[in-house]
Amino acid sequence: MSAPITAQDGLTPRGRRTREALVDAAKDIFERDGFGARITDIAEHAGVAHGTFYTYFDSKEEIFLAVSQELLEEFFPAAHTRPTPAPDAWTAIEAANRRYLEAYLRHGRLMVLWEEMPGVSPGLSDLIDDARATVVDRTRRAILRLQDDGRADPDVDARYAAHALGGMVNRFAYGWVAKDEPFDLDTAVTQLSLLWANALCVPVPRPERRLR
Repeated sequence: MSAPITAQDGLTPRGRRTREALVDAAKDIFERDGFGARITDIAEHAGVAHGTFYTYFDSKEEIFLAVSQELLEEFFPAAHTRPTPAPDAWTAIEAANRRYLEAYLRHGRLMVLWEEMPGVSPGLSDLIDDARATVVDRTRRAILRLQDDGRADPDVDARYAAHALGGMVNRFAYGWVAKDEPFDLDTAVTQLSLLWANALCVPVPRPERRLR
């Protein structure tokens, strides 16, 4: 059997469409069935023959990694670029938390699978760890800028804060989906952002200070 085609490079337009259809189908099937998903179901959902799957992927683990790469690009689309400046620190914190929660909720079953089965696919743990490390570093640098501008507590260690506050949001999102908690998105964004702002001593607009 010929080696599988695992990247877009070298594919014909038709080949790219077929590979994309397989990845999209795998996303749906993994969301539905978890890692118990079958290659037969993925191929059928993509509208291709079972054998066609192996033209593009070696295994279920390999296509799961491809699905994960696409989702990470959605979660961290600009991880290597400086974000567009917000009018104030509160707005930036709130916008970042909203983007993360919305993306997590869109792909909740897959996100829970990531958390519960980190070793399920070769390279997946490294892929996620690298993406998170990039975002933590970006957050650390953002906190340092706030401190340099006098808009955040200078005694807070930016690296520790980036790890702790980012981890808080991630675990909240995981618990929300895994336990099917009846949370409201707007309230969750506000409350998590208040925790961020209070931890850094960032000024909060008065309406957001009200107890809920």
